[in-house]
Amino acid sequence: MPPALKMTQVVTVPLLRYRFDATARMDKHFHEVEGRTLFFFPAAASHKDGSWVFVAFSSGGSCCLFRGRVRTQDSARYVGSWVEFPITGMANLLKFTTQSRRGRERLAADVTVMVRRTDGAKALCRIADVSTEGARLNGLPSLLAAGDEVTVEMIGGPRGQSDLGTAEVVWARMQEAGLKFGKAGAGRLALMNVVTQAEAVKSSTVEIAHGAGCGCRHNEGPTEPALPASAYRKTETR
Repeated sequence: MPPALKMTQVVTVPLLRYRFDATARMDKHFHEVEGRTLFFFPAAASHKDGSWVFVAFSSGGSCCLFRGRVRTQDSARYVGSWVEFPITGMANLLKFTTQSRRGRERLAADVTVMVRRTDGAKALCRIADVSTEGARLNGLPSLLAAGDEVTVEMIGGPRGQSDLGTAEVVWARMQEAGLKFGKAGAGRLALMNVVTQAEAVKSSTVEIAHGAGCGCRHNEGPTEPALPASAYRKTETR
């Protein structure tokens, strides 16, 4: 019997994890400025200012992933960093996720892939998160529509380990799309490898819990440092 195939490490995502409890006022923790949202992550992190990270927010048994940039703060009174996200309405998105739980948990992946439609059109993008059944693509041009069939191949992986197989586009909006993979096929092993590695990253990352004494429970603001100066820069218009 041939030896098992050694799978190359492809998931090296910088991940932060934070859990809200049922009594938390999540809206008090998300600060919207100039079309962006800032969240103070209250724990020491090794990521430099400006670094891209994924933050997994958990609430009520569900988890939602967002990608943002670390913004350091200088106050010695506080341990932690701000994370700036290029979207607004995050508290509502988290509440919606809690109310409509997915069948499979999505895990942060951040893997570069080539997506090809059946007509030959193709584009480079990233798998932002993944499960055993599907994935969310990020950074897409206006290429995909719901109902499209695509093949997905990882970039930079060794031959025989890069093909993630065929998937159906179940939704597409802005620069993102959701994929549903078939339950069989040549790419199944590679997909399971990505899921396994993403699960290992999650398991090795400490989850920070919402503080029991946080003022948000009494409709007050949480104890946080001042927003970083970068929060007030104007959004570029084209």
